[in-house]
Amino acid sequence: MRRYTLVVLVVFIIFLAITPAYGKEYQSSFGFTVDIPTHWLVLTRQELKDNPDFFDFDKKEFGSIDKNLLKTITSTIKSGRIEFFFNQKTSDSSFSDNINVAKQIGKIPENETQLREMCDSLPEQLSSYFGRKIECYQCKLKDINGLKSLFLEFEGVIEGTRSIQYQIQRSPSVQIIFTATCKNSVLDTIREEFERIILSIKM
Repeated sequence: MRRYTLVVLVVFIIFLAITPAYGKEYQSSFGFTVDIPTHWLVLTRQELKDNPDFFDFDKKEFGSIDKNLLKTITSTIKSGRIEFFFNQKTSDSSFSDNINVAKQIGKIPENETQLREMCDSLPEQLSSYFGRKIECYQCKLKDINGLKSLFLEFEGVIEGTRSIQYQIQRSPSVQIIFTATCKNSVLDTIREEFERIILSIKM
């Protein structure tokens, strides 16, 4: 069975004294531009690399998560291989609604057979990672500005949250992964803003 790597990152953050990037059009160090609403706070790869203590994975909510997954997440942050956007309007003390962006080597399913195989195995794979039963709501192929992409929607690692993910095939072997994770109470708002952000991507 072919396995497709999946980037799933969710966070509790501590804001430190940094100078975040603001503005409508954001030039990512991953080689694309995207329109980011002004109420979204951008943390660049370098800022995250310089401030790995933004993230507190010792919280009890992360206790059931696969330890190897947590190590991968920590390594990704410390090495500066990820960017984060935080919604300052909807985030609160319980959870910071966010979008994370990362690059990875991989391929999305190339046909319906591969797609069905991956979608069928996804709930079990995520449940194993997150340490509890995870429901998947959507798993399908989409076209984003002429680029093939895999679209996923599933329960977030923290109960009461939802993750929406686009795996965009930038080249035959490289994917750019966009994952929005938010509280269920603001899902409709985040979904709408996330879709607009995704449709503004230029690679």
